[in-house]
Amino acid sequence: MINKRKYNLPKLSLIKSCLLERKTIEPMKRLVIILLVLSSLSACNNKKESPAEIKAKINEYKLQIVDLEGKISDLKGQLSKSTTDKMEGSILIGVKKIEPEKFTHYLKATGNVEAQKEAYISPELNGLLKSINVKEGEYVTKGQLMAAVDTEIIRSNIRAIETQLNLAQTIYKKQKSLWKQKIGSEIQYLQAKTNKESLERKLETLRTQLSMATITAPFDAYVETVYQKVGEMGSPSRQLFHIVNLKNLKVVANISESYIPFIHKGDMAEISFPTYPKIRLKAAVAVVGAVINPNNRTVEIQIPIKNIDNKLKPNIIAMVVLPDFSADSAIIAPSIVIKNDANELNYVYVVAKKGNQTYAKKVYVKTAKSYGNSTMILSGLKKGDQLIVQGYNLVKNGSLVRIKTKK
Repeated sequence: MINKRKYNLPKLSLIKSCLLERKTIEPMKRLVIILLVLSSLSACNNKKESPAEIKAKINEYKLQIVDLEGKISDLKGQLSKSTTDKMEGSILIGVKKIEPEKFTHYLKATGNVEAQKEAYISPELNGLLKSINVKEGEYVTKGQLMAAVDTEIIRSNIRAIETQLNLAQTIYKKQKSLWKQKIGSEIQYLQAKTNKESLERKLETLRTQLSMATITAPFDAYVETVYQKVGEMGSPSRQLFHIVNLKNLKVVANISESYIPFIHKGDMAEISFPTYPKIRLKAAVAVVGAVINPNNRTVEIQIPIKNIDNKLKPNIIAMVVLPDFSADSAIIAPSIVIKNDANELNYVYVVAKKGNQTYAKKVYVKTAKSYGNSTMILSGLKKGDQLIVQGYNLVKNGSLVRIKTKK
């Protein structure tokens, strides 16, 4: 029968020795050691071995542990070689796959809103202003009476001419009757006729002047300004009213002469107003000026627009955006990723592969028009290229990269 007391001494000593020798071993490795030691002790319980044999087995198990640790390390290296090692030192980037798309370039211009119907009204004849029938801010309709000039002198002249005309007509009738009877001279007949017709023309002129003494609205409009008061002398050379129709407006803008070949009557424009950011209109160009302003080398364009709830006012600022170039299938790159080298040549970075490595490749490009953050590329990029659009400032030619996966 085995002496348990004696046997337990080497057992505890052996465990202690093994644990002391492996203080720095990882927890999993420690577990392997403990299992191996317990396995050997279990074998010792079944068969009595000498101390020399036990020590030999302990050394053998230690060698096995070392061998297992080496194999585990090799396996971990192989496992991480295809992932971790590849990522080590690489730069995380985002890419855009190049596909042909539509590109439109726009020109921008600052315009001014004007009323299509706006008038400064003056009396058609000289005279004392007898009445002013409207006030500022009032809405008037076409034909509505706005003011009147005193007509007493004209009416007096009309009455006098009418009296003279009645006499002239009577004389003319009698002279005509006598002339038919071959009584009197032809000269007397012609003088009576001429006098009658002259008075008729004078009367017609005075009646026309009388009609011009009243001032009426030429179209529906708001009265913007009343310049004179009742009792003042009205005159064709002095403005009396300023009226404006707000229903139909137009945007007038000046475009550089370099854009003349690209702007045509009927082109659709997008119009916005800094004063009313929510109002955005689309309207067609109605007029393209025929003369270039020599002072600023521009041509005037006019775009009729409808007023929204009469919010827009004449002389308000308008921003006009017009398309001047369009391509249905173009290679487009974000403008921000295009860089310049010391020779003022444009270049971008694309993703390239060599073997198992993914790296950034510098590619020179030829650019065309740009609008917003989009630039049309004429050469250097092709369909299917992976353009680096995120992390482009971190890479250089040949930098190892890894592509950010979309979530």
